[in-house]
Amino acid sequence: MDTEVVEFLNTLGEAERAGGRVLHELEQAASSLELKELLRKAGHDEGYWAGQIGAHIRRLGAEPSNKTGDFVEKVRALTDLRSKIELLNRGQRWVIRKIEERLPSLSDAPLKAFLVVMAKGHQTNIQAIDDALKSGPL
Repeated sequence: MDTEVVEFLNTLGEAERAGGRVLHELEQAASSLELKELLRKAGHDEGYWAGQIGAHIRRLGAEPSNKTGDFVEKVRALTDLRSKIELLNRGQRWVIRKIEERLPSLSDAPLKAFLVVMAKGHQTNIQAIDDALKSGPL
């Protein structure tokens, strides 16, 4: 078992759980039905990614963390919905960046494939949410 990879995956899993919690709260605060749906879909994705990260950690012979990252409190500290959503997307970009930094050093093909797809999923959600922010009321 590669403890460095497991630590990396646990960090991602904690970030995904935090993102899921944030997305649920933002969905409740959104008034636009389209934005609510986008946030719900992105939140569903966060849950899926967190679950799959846990499965990869178990496959590697370790126990996944059940912690949630401190990102939730950072978003809650902001007062307006737009700022919260913008911080959410910065957090999503952070996840993509961390994945892209780690990919070249990974030799585990199933894990590498999963992380590539996860990064692409985050990019899709970022773009959809950014588009919704530009198109009208929140």
